[in-house]
Amino acid sequence: MNHIEVRTASHRQMVDITHQVIAAIDGAGDGICHVYVPHTTAAVVINEHADPDVARDLISAYEEMVPDIHFAHAEGNSDAHLMTTLLGSSVTVPVEEGRLCLGTWQGIFFVELDGPRSRKAWVSVY
Repeated sequence: MNHIEVRTASHRQMVDITHQVIAAIDGAGDGICHVYVPHTTAAVVINEHADPDVARDLISAYEEMVPDIHFAHAEGNSDAHLMTTLLGSSVTVPVEEGRLCLGTWQGIFFVELDGPRSRKAWVSVY
């Protein structure tokens, strides 16, 4: 398993980690790449990485989807926990001849929901 370090600069941010994942699977043959985020206030998704406005729009939409409600969790980041459960902590991508089988416009994004922080993503190929 390989670890990717992700440093975020904002409270909410999508970071394209596609190239780091590609580097982490270097030398793999055919199989499945599994990217897992071991955090309860961060997620990982696959989406368009050609236009940076998409990532900004998605962050805005996530914030609109989670209402300003009272949470019992006293840390003040329950909205981030909720968003994480909606987005997910892992993605899988087929690998053929050592290359990720992503669509033309697809990229793999680390989604920071309670930053800025230093985080990790774990990458395995099976």
